[in-house]
Amino acid sequence: MRRKNSGATILRDLLISGYPITHELLDTFPGRQAAVHLRQLLVHVAVLPERDEHVAGLERWLQNYLTTVAAGYRSTLHPYAQWVVLRRVRHQAHTRGNTTSSIKYARAQVSLAHAFLEWVEGQQLCLATVRQADLDQWLAAGASTRGNLRDFLRWARRCRLIGGLRVPWRPDGEPANFLDEDERLSLLHRCVHDSVLPLDVRAAGALTLLYGIPATHIAQLTHQDIQVREGGQYIQLGKHPVVLPPALARLINQQMEKSASRSLVGRVSGDTGWIFPGALAGRPINGPKLSGRLLRHGIDVRASRNTALMALASDLPAPILSEMLGIHINTAVEWVGLVKRDWAAYLAARSEDDDLRRPRAGE
Repeated sequence: MRRKNSGATILRDLLISGYPITHELLDTFPGRQAAVHLRQLLVHVAVLPERDEHVAGLERWLQNYLTTVAAGYRSTLHPYAQWVVLRRVRHQAHTRGNTTSSIKYARAQVSLAHAFLEWVEGQQLCLATVRQADLDQWLAAGASTRGNLRDFLRWARRCRLIGGLRVPWRPDGEPANFLDEDERLSLLHRCVHDSVLPLDVRAAGALTLLYGIPATHIAQLTHQDIQVREGGQYIQLGKHPVVLPPALARLINQQMEKSASRSLVGRVSGDTGWIFPGALAGRPINGPKLSGRLLRHGIDVRASRNTALMALASDLPAPILSEMLGIHINTAVEWVGLVKRDWAAYLAARSEDDDLRRPRAGE
């Protein structure tokens, strides 16, 4: 029996309506998972052009959200949302890509700026008359996420809407979620050798535990990222290919052989570009979903990644770590600095112990 809300039903109704099938027409089915699958299927078979759904979703959200904003706020909020928040998301779409989390953050930035504008009016002020003491009062009265207003204030300062207001930087907390080395090696051994685990979990888990690659990046890996040369197998992570240990190379090869798309259309059309394909035709698995799969099989992605990065940072200088893994140089410097600081503390503690054990003169 055909499901009432299936993609086939939606497609039939659209064809009967006589309207040209476009992205904008499918946007009239918000929240319908069947429409999401239908859209990607039509993109995959080239009936519809490719579209970044993260960007499109934010554009729709902004359009709807700004209609609910009072006109007095909209004149300030609209250019900030359009030329800062949305522009940044569009740029990320062409560089490292967006995620569900980055879109949520973009929405939160606009909502936070709106909340601040409402508070300013409630204090019978305007942006031009807000003092640092007023801003400090607002920051202190709410959650720490209010510090993210820094982005809006930076833009407002460039536009000369405010004076020299500053949000004080709060030092980032150091990573605290780690595995001990024995546990990391035990999990890595399990990923490589335990055939009971699903193959995609084994491959993704091994990459996380060995190289500290984020799940969102693992999900985006394609067959072209795996290279064979000079008798070895390499994976393209950053600027330079990284050699894969033979056991991991065999695991990745097995995953590529079985990486037929989960969608029927994807399987029929020979869609094998993604190493970790998803349920949507022609699309990889979602990063958070991959993280969830790993966690359900006992692999904590954050702890595994932190521990792998700590191990790599103890052996590699920051520039090499950055180029090898494709992480920002500042991130690599922080990890190397963290390892050196911990090592220095260890040496200092050992020195104190040695001093206590060393016999004193006359004893």
